[in-house]
Amino acid sequence: MKDINILVFGDEIVDYIYVLSLILEHDSNDNYYNVLNFEMWGDTTLDVKNRFDDECKMIYSKAKDSIIIFSVGVNDTQNINGEEKISLEAFENNIISLINNAKKYTNNILFIGLTKVDESEIEFYPWNKDKCYSDSKIILFDFVLKEICLENNVDYINAYDLLESKDLFDGLHLNGNGQHKVCNKIKSKIKNISNMIGSESCGE
Repeated sequence: MKDINILVFGDEIVDYIYVLSLILEHDSNDNYYNVLNFEMWGDTTLDVKNRFDDECKMIYSKAKDSIIIFSVGVNDTQNINGEEKISLEAFENNIISLINNAKKYTNNILFIGLTKVDESEIEFYPWNKDKCYSDSKIILFDFVLKEICLENNVDYINAYDLLESKDLFDGLHLNGNGQHKVCNKIKSKIKNISNMIGSESCGE
């Protein structure tokens, strides 16, 4: 039996991690998975990049195999008062930095692709009329994320095509059904990675 730490970094979309923990606990006969959640509401790739090393060092153990999961990017696509929160170029650089930093700890890295939005519900939130999201922009950022993952031999899950508008409880965040869809995909990836894990893990 392998004792595997799963470190999950991201924004509020990572609320599904509790569901992932339950699914892995219920379905796992061969391995023990310790799922650690490092989510921060409202975070962008820049925010995660800035806190990643400090938080990873606190929990990382050379004695255990590790998988690092990133689920971040939708907040990068925000337009605030007509201006980009994070440019596409900055997003690309941040993703590359996250991959390079994560590889200091393990080669077992997984990115969850950006989730879709329902623009009819969230184009302008009533509590923040200056903030808006564009589904077409999310598709563009997600395409760039996928290409970077392919170029760097990093696992990627296409969450956008997996989800429907009915899987969002407010047009942006995943409801229970959406969480289970994403978590089942993550579980399959984790199982595949776990079968190969061992010699790949490395430390500083």
